[in-house]
Amino acid sequence: MSLTDVMAKDRRLALLRFLSEADGYSLNASVLTTALASVAHCVYRDTVEADLMLLDQHQLVTLERIKLSSGDLICATLTALGMDVVKGRPHPVVARPTPKG
Repeated sequence: MSLTDVMAKDRRLALLRFLSEADGYSLNASVLTTALASVAHCVYRDTVEADLMLLDQHQLVTLERIKLSSGDLICATLTALGMDVVKGRPHPVVARPTPKG
């Protein structure tokens, strides 16, 4: 597995973790981009949006596009399966969290 793959899987786990901590389990791509930078994943919003689309394809999140005058805003909401992955259920496109303790 390449470093790029490791970073992408870890970034997706971080996205799911942020959603699991949010009220209503939902955040927009702009907020998630800023949150990722706080954990040393400095990526552009289009990368975050691509990750969210992949997570949606795997039913770990659901997406909603909100039309704004400045462009579309993507909001992601964690699914029950996504919460299972945050809690340690293995998934091929997301890093497995380390055990707590």
